[in-house]
Amino acid sequence: MQKKEYLIIPNKKELDLYTSYNFNTFILPLEGYSIGFNVYYTIEEINELSLKYNLYVIMNKFLHKRIEEFKEIYSKFNSNIKFIVEDIGLTDVIEKDRLVLYENHILSNYKAINFLESLDIKNVVINNDLTINELLEIQEKTKSNLYYFYVGKNSLMYSRRNLVSNYNKYYNLDNTNSYKLTEKVSKKVLDIYEENDGSVVYFDKIFCASKYIDKLNMNLIINFTNIDSTGEKIILEEYNKTNLCNLIDSDYYFLENDIKYKVGDIK
Repeated sequence: MQKKEYLIIPNKKELDLYTSYNFNTFILPLEGYSIGFNVYYTIEEINELSLKYNLYVIMNKFLHKRIEEFKEIYSKFNSNIKFIVEDIGLTDVIEKDRLVLYENHILSNYKAINFLESLDIKNVVINNDLTINELLEIQEKTKSNLYYFYVGKNSLMYSRRNLVSNYNKYYNLDNTNSYKLTEKVSKKVLDIYEENDGSVVYFDKIFCASKYIDKLNMNLIINFTNIDSTGEKIILEEYNKTNLCNLIDSDYYFLENDIKYKVGDIK
């Protein structure tokens, strides 16, 4: 059975805050190659921190022609660092034992995961818009090393377009880099943020799978991006307790309701 480990995506660079709660494994967004996080790290910062902590680097942008650029800098990373990547083209650059494939909203069934394993891609991030029964089926029918976004505000999409500043310009509004939007049909609140090279849309509530923590035997990612200090403190203190979802402004609809939009579901 896979060993359960907790990995932290911090919302500030003072990592000692998290080590005081006995966390020692971190996922750090790489500056220029990631989007939708509170803090970003340079190669130099990452290498220095890798001497103290267990580190993963997350790169959740599609790189396209920039893959060649990354090839030039890849050798600069310390060899103990692993990479969580969304662009599948990076599987030809990063050694398989250092690579975790993160195909956001795509890896939703055990057959896809087993196919990737046949290609020697054995470390994968699975969707967190799956029901608990689908998650348990994946655990039972795969041998891959599984990662799962266990707590955090779900990223619904990102775009290279400057959606917020273009909106401000069109309507002659004061400059801001974020808005809260209410979706007309569901009435759910969404957060949209703009960064230097794109925009990200988040669900306003914190996804939290703690209700089923005892059944989840995989690497569990806690993403503190855009979570306030009160919520962060509660999560740090109660992260492995089933009632965490009742202590924060959380949502776990996907875990109990089958959503028929996943790749391969519609025939």
